[in-house]
Order: sequence, then structure tokens, then C-alpha cells
Amino acid sequence: MNVRIAQNSGFCFGVKRAINLALKAAEEDDNIITIGPIIHNPQMVQKLFEQGISSVEDLSKVENRIAIIRSHGIEKNKKELLETKCKKIIDATCPYVSKTQEFGKTLYEEGYQVIIYGDENHPEVVALKSYVPNNEAMVISDPKELKGFSFRRVGVISQTTRKLSGLQEVVSKILEISNEVRVINTICNATAVRQEASLKLAKASDLMIVVGGKNSSNTKMLAKICGDNIKTYHIETSQEICKEWFDENIQNIGITAGASTPDWVIVEVYNKIIEYIGNGEKQISEFSEIPVFKED
Repeated sequence: MNVRIAQNSGFCFGVKRAINLALKAAEEDDNIITIGPIIHNPQMVQKLFEQGISSVEDLSKVENRIAIIRSHGIEKNKKELLETKCKKIIDATCPYVSKTQEFGKTLYEEGYQVIIYGDENHPEVVALKSYVPNNEAMVISDPKELKGFSFRRVGVISQTTRKLSGLQEVVSKILEISNEVRVINTICNATAVRQEASLKLAKASDLMIVVGGKNSSNTKMLAKICGDNIKTYHIETSQEICKEWFDENIQNIGITAGASTPDWVIVEVYNKIIEYIGNGEKQISEFSEIPVFKED
């Protein structure tokens, strides 16, 4: 059996930046909180908790403390409240998310009806919507939600972790019901690259293991992309792996991981698979030792 990992798996730039900011802050102070989970990975959040960084949702608990704004960003009014209560604010919002927030505000000011393609309950989208004045942004996750609407001028932005093909479907529908449409593709390039690499590996595998938080939007998207092509399991840790998954018909096993999945979690998954398939491969200690899938 071959076990290979998709290129670009694991932490993206925005997540690395957020974690590094948190760890640096922990070296200087022991009274640090994040407003909501800093990233969507329970194992990493627990790791930070063990280093004195706790996650809170209740803003009444931020008084005179150092607060870290999570990588997904927070609502504009909450950020303004933090500025009046906190000892210090460390903004770990992914720069690509921050840019999307700016685009939403600008489109509104230029007279466009702002439409956000994404999950209205996702923290990134909840925050993004708050940066469009007067709460006038419309959030949709499916073109069908536009039935019965018509617009004069529409500005479209997207949750950064969505699929490009989904954004294209939404824009196609908006073109039918609008006189003028301006589209800013705010899907993070790292997301698109990761999705493409995972799809290529899925098509060359008999089984895919997708590693990452069950609450992670980009990881769930990877699981869907892979699952549309091959048998796929979405797991958070190596403890979820079952030996029965690897029968004699499984020769090529693929691994991919979400943008908020730590390297050490992926290493544990790889080692557990090697243990179960028993093909003589050695256990590894570094993420860089995992064989990477590359097209011929």
C-alpha cells in the first residue's frame, strides 16, 4: 500500500500567523484570552489553553486583559467594545479576511447591494456582514435563495474558504436578475490550491483521509470534494481511524488536511495508518517526512 499526502496540506499563512501571535503573547503575559476559538481546530485550541491562552465568548470577561481577535475576525461592534475594555488587543484576523471586510464596506459605499456567498452562521461571515453598514448585506449559500429577487446594482464577495465553482454559480444567477454586477473574488488562493491538490490525490487513491476540525469550514469542504470522488473519512485525530478501513482492495491511501490542522496531528494520523497497514514503513517524527503526492 502507498500512503501519500496532498501538497499544501496543513496550516495556511493566516493560521500560522494567528498561532504565532498567540504564542508570542503567551511569552509576555499569562492573562490572555481569545475571542472565540482562535482557529477551528479543537486540538490546537487545547494546546494553547495548556499554555495559558483561554477562549471566551462572553465579552464581560475581557476587562483589563490581553485579548486576541481570532483568525476569522469578529463583529465590528465587538471589536469597538474590546477597545474600551481590554488592556491590549492583538488582531490575529487573517489579512485576507480583513481585506474582504474592507471590500464589503467599499461596495456598499459605492451604492451596491452587497451579497456575500457563504455560510451565514460561520464566524467569518458573521463578522464580515457587520462591516457592511446598516446590516444591509445579504448572505446566500445557494443560488436558489435568490428566487424572486431583482437588483439594480450588486456587489459580490465570498467567504474566503468557499469553492470557486460555487461562487461562479451564484454570480451566474445574479447576472440574470441584475442590471449591473461587480464581483470581487475573495476566495483565498491557498484554499483553491489546497482543494485542487486534494482532488488530484483523491482521483489517484482508493481511500482518502481528511484531517481537521469537524467545525472547520475549509476542512469540511475538502471532505466533500474528496467524498464526491472516492471513499473518504473526515477525522480530527488518529484515534478515530479504524483498521477495517484498509482491506486488500485498498492500495493507494491519500491524506489531506485543513488549513487549521497542526503538523503534529497529521504526523500521528500517518503513523497510525502505517501501523495498521503493516507494510514495513517506518514511523516518522516530522511532517516533512510524509511522502507527498506529485503527478507524473
